[in-house]
Amino acid sequence: MRQMFAAASLGLLLCAGQPLWASPEADALAELLADHAPQCAGFEQSRWLADLEVRLDSRGHFRRQDNALVWSTTAPVADRLYLSEENDDLPMGFRVLLPVFTGLLSGDWQALERHFTIALGGELDAWRADLTPIDPALGEHLSQLVVHGGERVERLAIAFRDGDRLELSLTPVDCASLDDGNAAQ
Repeated sequence: MRQMFAAASLGLLLCAGQPLWASPEADALAELLADHAPQCAGFEQSRWLADLEVRLDSRGHFRRQDNALVWSTTAPVADRLYLSEENDDLPMGFRVLLPVFTGLLSGDWQALERHFTIALGGELDAWRADLTPIDPALGEHLSQLVVHGGERVERLAIAFRDGDRLELSLTPVDCASLDDGNAAQ
């Protein structure tokens, strides 16, 4: 159950929605996101598990620490997951999604283009990116990611091949306000 809530927390990074408008320039958007890449953020996520026909909601926050993200779920169950390529205990699904998530947060489109075709729309203050997997490993599990934002990534929605869905909303938080034991693993 703990892994299910952790997976649900990480997975709610995408949310479907608005129509596409004139596309923001990819370089300008990447620069904007890099300039506003959060060290910490709060999240609310919702995961639809198709096999069980149940929705799991959770919330918490993440903090960047060295070359990792510390993903802390605070409700409904407190849990902490250390998301790093060096974490040998990290399940393969998380290892595959980690570069995608960090690329999205920091605006690293080059990293994302290794794994997805990307269609951008909107304006710099209200953009949308539709990411379709071209990487076979990701394509086995994901059918599409839809990302919305302004100067930061704000909402994500992931559609999984098995019918599961994950939606994630991110909000800025002051890292000093987080009571998470300095995010130590």
